[in-house]
Amino acid sequence: MFTNHLKIAWRFFKKNKLFSAINVFGLAIGIAAFLILTRYTVFEKSYDSYLSEADDMYRVTLTTNHGDKGFSSSATNHPAVGPTLKEEFPEVEDYTIIADKSLVFSGTVILSYTNEFGEKIKSDIKDDHLYFANQSIIDMFNISLAQGNPKTALNEPNTIILSANVAKRFFGNEVPLGKEIKLNDGFALKVTGVFEEAPQNTHLPLGMVVSYTSFGLGGDFTNSWVWPEFYNYVKLKPGTDPKVVESKFPALAQKYLTEIMEEYGFKASFGLQPVRDIHLKSNLHKEISPNNSQLALSFLFIVAVFIIAIAIINFINLSTAKSMERAKEVGLKKVVGANRGMLIRQFLVESLIVNFFAMLLSILLVIISMHFVNSLVGVAVLSMDMWINRKVWVIMISLFVGGGILAGLYPAFVVSSFVPAHVLKGSFQSMGKGLGLRKVLVVVQFTVSITLIAGTSIVYNQFSYMQKQDLGFNAQQNLVVSAPTYSDSTLITKVEAFKQELIKDPRIKSVSMSNEIPGKAIEWGNSVRQAHKRRELAVSSRFMRIDHDFLNTYSISLTAGRNFTKEDATAYFGPEGPIPSGHRVIVNNTAARLLGFIEPDMALDQQIVYKFGPIDRRARIVGVVADHHQQSLQNDYEPLVFLYFDGFYFVDYLTINIESDMHASIPIIETKYQEFFPNDLFKYFFVDEYFNKQYQADIKLGKICLVFSILAIIIACLGLFGLGTHIAIQKTKELSVRKVLGASIIQALLIIPRSLLGLVLLSGTIALPITYFIAENWLENYAFRVKMNALMLIAPLLLVIFIALFSILPQSLRATMANPSVTLKNE
Repeated sequence: MFTNHLKIAWRFFKKNKLFSAINVFGLAIGIAAFLILTRYTVFEKSYDSYLSEADDMYRVTLTTNHGDKGFSSSATNHPAVGPTLKEEFPEVEDYTIIADKSLVFSGTVILSYTNEFGEKIKSDIKDDHLYFANQSIIDMFNISLAQGNPKTALNEPNTIILSANVAKRFFGNEVPLGKEIKLNDGFALKVTGVFEEAPQNTHLPLGMVVSYTSFGLGGDFTNSWVWPEFYNYVKLKPGTDPKVVESKFPALAQKYLTEIMEEYGFKASFGLQPVRDIHLKSNLHKEISPNNSQLALSFLFIVAVFIIAIAIINFINLSTAKSMERAKEVGLKKVVGANRGMLIRQFLVESLIVNFFAMLLSILLVIISMHFVNSLVGVAVLSMDMWINRKVWVIMISLFVGGGILAGLYPAFVVSSFVPAHVLKGSFQSMGKGLGLRKVLVVVQFTVSITLIAGTSIVYNQFSYMQKQDLGFNAQQNLVVSAPTYSDSTLITKVEAFKQELIKDPRIKSVSMSNEIPGKAIEWGNSVRQAHKRRELAVSSRFMRIDHDFLNTYSISLTAGRNFTKEDATAYFGPEGPIPSGHRVIVNNTAARLLGFIEPDMALDQQIVYKFGPIDRRARIVGVVADHHQQSLQNDYEPLVFLYFDGFYFVDYLTINIESDMHASIPIIETKYQEFFPNDLFKYFFVDEYFNKQYQADIKLGKICLVFSILAIIIACLGLFGLGTHIAIQKTKELSVRKVLGASIIQALLIIPRSLLGLVLLSGTIALPITYFIAENWLENYAFRVKMNALMLIAPLLLVIFIALFSILPQSLRATMANPSVTLKNE
């Protein structure tokens, strides 16, 4: 019997090649798109799940609340938090404390190794993720040492463990253990371990880990409650309720931070953040690595569901339409003895066969698109290894069985119920059967398609808006070079000489030094207040260290006062520590306003006090500058205080403003750089490209949405093409009669598109309000946002209508141009 079903199915597919191809191809695209998007969402949700004790691991966050002046939440905390929790909280089993290299080094960090032949191998470690951490990081983050003792590798000062890739780059086939490497030719470290590369799905990528007791980070700061720049992780004892631990945090903050909170008028609170939530549910200041968004991921999963739904709706729609032509076949089979169960099995077998071939084609499409998809999402979510993953085949088999049954249900149960006598005597009218269902399904799939296209259009409009806005500084023609790292008493003199040498070139307008550049989150910050005001009235501000050329280099305009001069530079360190007074600063408009100055001019020559390290510093405001976008336009303007020190302390960047022939100037700049700083590596980038990197996650989301929205439209239009073909066949005689009765070609031509395009317009009426509501809520996440207008919604609708019309017209034209004498000769 099953063999007979296969034969009948094969004959039907051969007779209806176009419909079969549309069904198979449409389903294949839908299955492939669904599989790709679900693989991506599953990968993103799997971050840090490889950790054996991930469910008991938490990051201790810090939130500072300044009342009506706002609050800030940070991924970092005071270095004493971890040790204190371990000592005072019995629920805490272990902790690890992690410090970024930027707390110790400024500028580029260069790792070097001199081999047995006297050859020095050196490389910057910008992308190798260097951190300082205590011994517990090895167990807590499942660092698997291929070489070295995991129990003692980070116990001693001046020790380091390397990832296998870093070890291979520096030591080749040599055994690294016990060998000495140097950071910036000044700090010697002994290699005590080589660890296997961590999976991609981790928020803490590690290339090198230096023992926490190295370089003075251990002893002096282990018990510090005044330097909240360290990442603290704790592992709770199994079965511990984190809320119980968090309930003790207010008392902990009062115990150790009361004095400083009362002095500066803020409230500090700690929180426990599950490690597995960091990648998708965290958007704190000073995140270790870029995170994704749970909202964005949920949206992509909805897109995946929509696409497979459109594909299955297509299949159902076309199967429903085509099944009406098989009414006589069903009637004859019933007359010769076929029961309803046999007919149901026949239609379901045909549906499952289409799904089977669609599944095979979808696998081929996924394999072909692997490189493109991995490049699009930025991670290797697709590989040939995925086909041995049980979950992948669960999805594939579920789609195969579920889709096949869904698409076969209508013809199986409805068409098989036809009464043979009605069908065979011609009283059965196929055109009306299933028409309501087909219309509903067309409306549903085009509602989804228009929503996706319109939503993607709004996303791109927002990104385009952000990238075209005036940033408040000159992002063009600025080349940034990493500051030299090898320091001695002559360094600042060399840097000044290097600047003067470059300016001799007529193409170079200016050169400036700074510890931050636009596009980068400013790490340093603290409280600022007017000198005559109480400490609790201080506001939180960010600090940027610059020189007198910075504002001109970046074309940041003054709204009041003057720029820095060389005479404004003051000492970073004095004979007895930081100098408490005599500084001159520049603030931006936002800082001036928050400090209480209604107009920028009112801030000039006013005394302020800012917290810099453990002491207060008094300074006089000499200038106020216009606000600029330090970070993406998703963020509002931050209050900024610009400081000017006379040494080369914590200078990370040299920015070179080039008026012409930018790319031609780079080799000349590199040559000069190597002349002045022969031990340093010449590393550079362009400010505009660096700034736009902030939008990479948003741009990636937009591209993903665009690609899969296009796929949704292609699937929907394939269905419309097939449905149009079916209607054209059904209406060929009607169109011929109309032509005989005097209808023009245009009138006849529009009969088929008019009925189908009406459904598309109805879909737009439903989709656009939904899109508007979703888009308005999404845009609220941006401090600077595009204004919604009717064109943003209408343009995608018109595009979809045009595509739909283009897919219908060929069939309509063929039916219209048919010769009436041929089509009506048997009437």
